[in-house]
Amino acid sequence: MSDTPPTAQEISEHQAQVAGLLPALAQLDRTTTELAKKTASGQEVTAADVSTYQQQTAHARHLLDSAGADHREVAEAENGHHGDGAKGFATRAMDHATHPRTFEPTPPPADNGQDRDRDDEEIDL
Repeated sequence: MSDTPPTAQEISEHQAQVAGLLPALAQLDRTTTELAKKTASGQEVTAADVSTYQQQTAHARHLLDSAGADHREVAEAENGHHGDGAKGFATRAMDHATHPRTFEPTPPPADNGQDRDRDDEEIDL
C-alpha cells in the first residue's frame, strides 16, 4: 500500500461505491424489521423468512467487505440518500451484516390427533 493520499477521483469513486450499498442495506433492514415484528407478535416465522435474512446478511457483509466501508462512511452515505429506507436503516443493517442475529422458524403446531394420515383407513364401498 502506498503512502500517497487518495486523489479526489479515488475518493469520489469510493463514495459512489459506498452509496451503491444502500439498496442492499435498506432491504436487509426491512427484512430484519419484519422478522422482529413477526417474532414479537407471535406470528409464524417460516424457514424461508430465516433463509432470506441469512442470505441478505451474507450478501450485505460481502458488499461491505468488498467496498471496505466503515460505519462512518455508511452513515454519511445514508444522509445523502434519503429515499432508501427509514432513518438509521444503513447503520442498523450494517450492524446485522457484521453481527447477524439468530432467528428460528416457528415450530409447527402440536399434533392433536385430528390431522392424522387417512391412507390406512378402510373405506366402505
